Amino acid sequence: MKNNDLIQVVFTPEELTENNTHLDALLASANINAPGLTPEQRSTFGSINETNKLLVNKTKLIMRENPKYIPNFVNLEEFERDFIAREQIENMLRKLEQLRQKLSDTKILLDNDNYQDSMAYYRSVRYFANEHDQEAMPLYNELKQFFPNHKNTDKEEV
Repeated sequence: MKNNDLIQVVFTPEELTENNTHLDALLASANINAPGLTPEQRSTFGSINETNKLLVNKTKLIMRENPKYIPNFVNLEEFERDFIAREQIENMLRKLEQLRQKLSDTKILLDNDNYQDSMAYYRSVRYFANEHDQEAMPLYNELKQFFPNHKNTDKEEV
């Protein structure tokens, strides 16, 4: 007998509560500390590429060593706070991306398990419907709608 079960995941109610509590706390913190941008604002501000990050990093070092060239409208303390916060957020984003990837991979395996089991059930119901099992026929008719391009042979018609 073939086992289609690639992964087993069972969250206890306590784990679900704990996970959701942590996620809710992170979201609440983000709502306080992070603005939401409109799509237009996102395209206006964008994000800096790796070369420009190198520029910002180098400028930070040079500004510290040569403060007399800092324009009056640039606040070095604010620049430093923004720089530190950006690094902290970048680290958080890396962790979130790892979490997102792990959850996504797990969901892919769970989806595959569910799909394979659903297909096995469909084939079983189809077999019994083709054998004129009266209880299986309406089940087969309900499930076969998900296969609109499947060509039924006369033998398969129920």
